[in-house]
Amino acid sequence: MSLLDRYRVLDLSDERGLLAGRMLADLGADVVQVEPPGGSTARRVPPVSDAGSYFWDTFAANKRGIVADLTTEGGRHLVRRLALRADFLIESAGPGVLTALGLGWPGLREVNPALIYGTVTAFGHDGPKSGYAESDLVVWAAGGPLQPNRDEGRPPLRMSVEHAFLNAAADLAGGLLIAHHARVRSGQGQLVDVSAQAGLGLNTLARVLADSVRDANPEWAAIVSPTKRVDQSGSGTGTSSHLKKWPCRDGLVEFHLAMGAAVGGFTNNFFRWLHDEGACSDRVAAWDWRTLPALVKAGEFTEDDMTEVRTAAAEFLARRTKAEILDAAIRYRLLCIGISDTADLAASDQLAARGYFATVGAGARRRTMPARWASGSIPLTDLRRPAPLVGEHTAEVLADWLGDERALSETATEALSTTTAKGE
Repeated sequence: MSLLDRYRVLDLSDERGLLAGRMLADLGADVVQVEPPGGSTARRVPPVSDAGSYFWDTFAANKRGIVADLTTEGGRHLVRRLALRADFLIESAGPGVLTALGLGWPGLREVNPALIYGTVTAFGHDGPKSGYAESDLVVWAAGGPLQPNRDEGRPPLRMSVEHAFLNAAADLAGGLLIAHHARVRSGQGQLVDVSAQAGLGLNTLARVLADSVRDANPEWAAIVSPTKRVDQSGSGTGTSSHLKKWPCRDGLVEFHLAMGAAVGGFTNNFFRWLHDEGACSDRVAAWDWRTLPALVKAGEFTEDDMTEVRTAAAEFLARRTKAEILDAAIRYRLLCIGISDTADLAASDQLAARGYFATVGAGARRRTMPARWASGSIPLTDLRRPAPLVGEHTAEVLADWLGDERALSETATEALSTTTAKGE
């Protein structure tokens, strides 16, 4: 038995909210993806091959699919009828779009007071930024995580792939489950409104924590010369980020040359590894990075010293593979790990052992994709169906969800008729 196998989800989202429905489907819910007659825009989201969009195939898997043309009253009325039977509704059309069609939270809660209505937008449905452009780059920049990813005064670098809204959709799935927990006790549904910009604040958790302990400049190192700030956290490019990428034999490695009581011990471990391999001097290995800020203030640790340790670290890492670095990180307890590319993930022994990937479908629809987001005492539902074709399950969904409409209560039927008459 799965957690949500008694519940129905009406998913009106596009690529901005698609993941939320996939997560509920993996928990056992009957998730019905509603698409326009020409198919969802998510079907064209990269990466795309001759077989179609891998994005769509992954995040629409485990769902059934129907077609409803929301530009017509017939299509809107169909969605209202389905919403009457749904436990959850997910949408990502943008501020006010579905409300103008009579499919927003104000109208549908009249039809189904127990409905949990989930919506994801870039900046929320109201407020001064609600009408801003909402590209992935804009949302990341407004959310904060781009700020440290810059070289001196140059523009920040964008994230490697577009996933600001994937982040928000995952937040939405969690919010829907919290609202469901409340509904179990009260019987009442509610609105779950996720702003992608607000959610991205969690991606700068270190900055948030730094603020809480009144660190005025957490992005900058504790080393300050008489003439300039000196970055102590990585490869020496002079950026303000603690997160640095260092070349290794087969790619890049993320590594912190961190100091201070909280994290300096990990840097001590790193130089113990180098010393064991004969790659640094006794003098470098003897520095205690937990108390190094005091040496900086006393003038006993200089920019030249930092150049020496950076050089030793860079030369040492350049001769190691990501796998060797990961093995050492486990043995020595390091804040150091190889940055995985797609090939690394596909070949990962760790992911294979956890059953992370699975294959679903047959023939031209056969796909291998991420399948197990998490493991727990109550298992997730197996990957049981490929992403739907356009309108593939319309007939069976209507039979399953609406086949006994005559059994609806008179109050629900009246609410549906009233809402339709209002044009809501």
